[in-house]
Amino acid sequence: MCNSYPHIINIFFSSIIALILPFNAHCQLPSVTSSELSTDTSVISPFSVLCSDLSLRELNICDADDQEFTKFKPQQLIVPGVFMLSGLIGAIDSDNDFNRSVNDAMTDLSNGKHCKLDDYLRFVPSAAHLVMGSIGVKSKHNFKERFLISATAHAAMLVMGYGTKFVIHEQRPDMSNNHSFPSGHVALAFTGAELLRSEYGTAYGIAGYALATSVAFLRLYNNRHWLNDILMGAGIGILSARIGCWMLPFERKLFKINNKSGKTSTIAITPAYNAFDKAYMMTFNAVF
Repeated sequence: MCNSYPHIINIFFSSIIALILPFNAHCQLPSVTSSELSTDTSVISPFSVLCSDLSLRELNICDADDQEFTKFKPQQLIVPGVFMLSGLIGAIDSDNDFNRSVNDAMTDLSNGKHCKLDDYLRFVPSAAHLVMGSIGVKSKHNFKERFLISATAHAAMLVMGYGTKFVIHEQRPDMSNNHSFPSGHVALAFTGAELLRSEYGTAYGIAGYALATSVAFLRLYNNRHWLNDILMGAGIGILSARIGCWMLPFERKLFKINNKSGKTSTIAITPAYNAFDKAYMMTFNAVF
């Protein structure tokens, strides 16, 4: 038989989750019979009883703004084009003095030390783009549409980024391999940053780009990339995010999505304790 300790821990974590997630949700107490409660006592999850249904109604963007969001404009190619062209020029002339001087300066700054935060920070902007609209932040699209935008953008980023890596065999500054160009970390971070800006506005975009720039700095600091790798990665990331936005109208038709449906998304986050295996676990369920 389980002692009271797992129950206390579960209640503690349930309370913390209920406090830190600013859901615009309504909680429903499910009707549970005594027979249902006694069916399986090996997995205990009070949070599933306290809050079994988190329904999040997200705002849909109006038609005019939606067309502005998804419409292709040639000027949108300027910023990523400049980054990509600069990076490509640097890759063609990889031994240029500016590339070397930046690398030497970063090597002196790091003094042989490494910081692995870039391996984790690169995911934050993309994750924030998906999650923020579901925890109370006003978004332009519902979760399903944000998911499609994000999936398309990251697919484009993978094709352009990693496709280029295996075409242009540039050696890394630390000589660990010849897949330096472009920076995949930077491409991922800047994809998320541009998605944040497009979906939630300038303020959140600035935060996203600050994180992406931090990733770019750390890739140089850790002696993993040349400057031209960073520039190309940033350009690919921004362009990939725009591709995700441009493709949304076609994906709505393909998947028969009506952005005026006003349907709700249901999200349930449930911590639990498995007494048999003596293990804590967390389950995430979403219906949209």
